[in-house]
Order: sequence, then structure tokens, then C-alpha cells
Amino acid sequence: MKNDPIDRVKTGIGRIRISNKQLGWIVAAVLLIYFNTGMRAYAADINPAPAQLDWNTVLKHFQVDSDKFVGQQFSFRCPERTVRDSDDSLYGTNVYPSDSPICVAAVHAGAVGPDGGEIRVQLNPGIDSYVGSRNNEVISGDFPQTQRSIVFVGEQFANTLNPVQRDYAPRLKWKSKFTTTGLANIKLVGQQFVFHCPAAPDSLAGRRVYGTDRYAFNSYVCLAAVHAGRLTAEGGFVTVQMELPGGELKGSIRNGIESKSGPAGTRQLIFPLVKPPVAAVQQ
Repeated sequence: MKNDPIDRVKTGIGRIRISNKQLGWIVAAVLLIYFNTGMRAYAADINPAPAQLDWNTVLKHFQVDSDKFVGQQFSFRCPERTVRDSDDSLYGTNVYPSDSPICVAAVHAGAVGPDGGEIRVQLNPGIDSYVGSRNNEVISGDFPQTQRSIVFVGEQFANTLNPVQRDYAPRLKWKSKFTTTGLANIKLVGQQFVFHCPAAPDSLAGRRVYGTDRYAFNSYVCLAAVHAGRLTAEGGFVTVQMELPGGELKGSIRNGIESKSGPAGTRQLIFPLVKPPVAAVQQ
């Protein structure tokens, strides 16, 4: 009888007969496991990684308390409050001056309890005045107008947010690199940022991008976003996340853009498949 091309596999207990059909199922199963594992690993990169705070850390610690970051959101993790922690001065209710102690404000607003946890903060323009109150055993005071403010992101804060992510998202050029945005601070690894790209110029000659799904830290943001499938030549809003290196960068051709292979570098960029949120108008 004619044997199949691959009909016997040696094992420690003898020989097992495998037909081409069976081999095909085995290969398909292995590829499915490999693909799913890879997708899970990549999906883990999509959620913003919260930066660890001390009890009274302020945004200035991350060098983002500046007008050019208005509209951006930042993910943090507050520690558990201990008997050694005292609350720095806090002003306002639900909307706080941008130099407020983040975790103290988070407890006051009800975004987190004294046991700590993850929060998301949006940097907004300032408001005319801040009215203090006593909430969740934290006391805040009154304060006059400031240039910038912070609010917390979540359904319970819908009427204290405003649509500044679209109004204030940095307007990039097609030659803008991520390293020129001011958001390259190593302390912001894992955070997500929203940018606006204009319509593409007639020629993109001379503009290179490195990587596939993960891109070089100094990439042209808009060009890499097109390659990643998160943007078209018409431009628009795009979300970028800075990550620690995940291996060597591999080039490919996608969406009419050819990327190059390159070294892993110190940090890399990914483009999460999320839409920049637009919150309710501030009351």
C-alpha cells in the first residue's frame, strides 16, 4: 500500500500514523494558538498603563501641567492612604486647579476611595472660580480663577468634562515626529495621547517610518498612523500610546506606505483602535 507523504511519526512508545488531513488540522490548531496568543499580547498594550502616584503627587511631576497638554487624558494609580499621609491643600469641587494633589482630589470627587486604585484625569482650561466643599472626609476650599484645571473621567463626571480633546488636540504636520510633541517623558510610558493630522501632502517622499504595529519612537506620527490603518490621507484624529520596546522593528507595506526594519530602541509607539472621546459640555 502506498504510504502518505508523512505517514509515521516516531515517538517514545512507537510510531503513530498521521494523514495529510490530520497534519493539516494540527498545523491549523498550532497557528490558531500562536495567532491568538499574539493578539492577546498586543491587546494588552492597548489599555493605557497607569503611572504610580504618591498621595500628594501633582501633574507637574510629569511635566504635563502646561497649555500644550490641555485636552489630554492621563491614567494613574493612587496608593492606599496611610496614617502617615496628610492632605495637601485642595480647592474646588469636581473641578480642581491643575496643581492640585491628584489623589486627594480623586478621593474628594469620589473617583477613588482611601484604599486607592486607578483613575483617569483630563487636563482642561481653568474656570472662573472654584467652590470648596466637604466630600468623602476631605475638605476643599474656595479659590479664584486659574489657567488650567483637572477633572476625572467617568460616567459620574459627565457634566464636569468638556469636549476639549477635540478642541485642543495638538495639530501635527506630516513631518511631525512624536519626539517633538513634548510628550516623550519616560514617566509617561503607557499613556495614550490624542493628536490631529491634516490632509496628506501630494508627496510623502523622504518621510520614513520604521516598524509594523509597533513603530520607532521618533516616527512621523501621521505617516505611521496611516501605515497602522488608524488614519487615511484625509487626516483626522488619532490616538498614540508610548510603550517600552517589544523587540526589533519589522518593516512591511501597508496602506500604500512602506515601512523599514530597525532596532528596538528605548521606546516604541502603538496606535490603539480607539476613538478620541468627546465628553459632555461643562456646566
